[in-house]
Amino acid sequence: MKEVKEQLLHSCNYLEELEMEQLKKVMEFAEKAHLGQTRATGEPYIVHPLEVCLILSEYKADLTTLVCSLLHDVVEDTTIDLKEIENLFGDDVSFIVDGLTKFEKGSFEKEEYSAINMEKLLSYAIQDIRIAAIKLADRLHNMRTLAIKRTEKKIPYSNETLLFFSPLAERIGLFTLQRELEELAFSYLHPQRYKQFKEKINNYTKVFEESYKEFITKLKKEDTTNIIIKSRWINIPLFQGYNLLSEGFYLSDIFTVHITINSPFNCYTALGLVHSNFETMPDQFVDQIAIEKHPFIKQLKTKVRVAGIPLTIVLQDQQTQYFYQNGIFAILKSIDSTTLSSSLLGSSIPFAKSIANNSIAFCELVSLELFHKEMEIYTPKMDIIKLPVNSNIIDFAYALNPNMASKMAFAKVNGKVSSLQTILKDKDIVEIHIKNKITANAKWLHFVKTSKAVKEITDIVNDETNHA
Repeated sequence: MKEVKEQLLHSCNYLEELEMEQLKKVMEFAEKAHLGQTRATGEPYIVHPLEVCLILSEYKADLTTLVCSLLHDVVEDTTIDLKEIENLFGDDVSFIVDGLTKFEKGSFEKEEYSAINMEKLLSYAIQDIRIAAIKLADRLHNMRTLAIKRTEKKIPYSNETLLFFSPLAERIGLFTLQRELEELAFSYLHPQRYKQFKEKINNYTKVFEESYKEFITKLKKEDTTNIIIKSRWINIPLFQGYNLLSEGFYLSDIFTVHITINSPFNCYTALGLVHSNFETMPDQFVDQIAIEKHPFIKQLKTKVRVAGIPLTIVLQDQQTQYFYQNGIFAILKSIDSTTLSSSLLGSSIPFAKSIANNSIAFCELVSLELFHKEMEIYTPKMDIIKLPVNSNIIDFAYALNPNMASKMAFAKVNGKVSSLQTILKDKDIVEIHIKNKITANAKWLHFVKTSKAVKEITDIVNDETNHA
């Protein structure tokens, strides 16, 4: 325990002196609160919140987040109640700790109990994204110590990690944490496949590194010293990579070269140098600077061949690189947590809450919209609307403009008139045509996938029924 404390204090050296003193006091409070409690590993329980806090300190988390990580199990597992936390540490800390505190198990079935706690977590996280970050750090430490559990515990826990927590980590920019979560979960779920795939990746890494070195050497021959800050390569999390190969992708698709440029404008300059020096691959260019895909990621993506090997190249500015490194904590100083939460989690959670009959239904809706694969659909003006895969034109219209969607007469997909039930494909361009009256009706509810569309259509149907 002493070693973990020392590691934590060293890792938090970015805090101001007064903040560090506050953190030490909270450490003492948490240790007293959990005194006498032990984990399944046999170690003192306080080690767990200390480790969770350590994980978050690696992202340069703010003091409030660190304090709440130390206190995240106090209300749930000790005699200290939420009112005492509020009196001692304030409203913000009390709110976050409450969001992290599970309901009492009572007579709930396992699936329902899991769902109501997930609904509570997300309902609080939409108001303060730091709740999600602490929960993810909590899950990571639990995954690190999962080996001592029985197989029947490991499997569902790891499966939930891959289906829910890994996509949540990606959504809020905690990419390093996501990578470790996936690797641990994959190793518990499919140990043999994990071992074989990791060996395959290690073997291909040698091939990739040669191409990467050749790429960088040739690029450095150009006058790039004033625009390129640094370069590195990464591979996507192992389980994602394994799934890509299963879907017919190549090993080269798992690796990405990241080049940090000194400004968004110079990303285009660097792109020109890359394209003039290497063989470009068709239909692989993505502009996430001019056309925003993610509110905090400004980058260009392209793919070229180097010594016959396809290389995916990402050109990003310093702010984007900083976000990749520190996730939400890279921008919390310049934006309040509620605004940030809304930017990253969108409207799916409140819409799902408004239409779901129970917590299980809520989780199914949110899982579809937040954590499944997304596609990008374009308006004629090339604005991007992100939707879950298998969404249709009606879903698109409501995501774009609910008032317009409710008066929709017909739509064109890539210039062709299409049924409103048409399932859209990634990169489709959709043009909506409207009437001067409401056309939305109950039949539309049979086809839509997104909670926003369901909510808007249901409101119209109910309103018409009430006025009939």
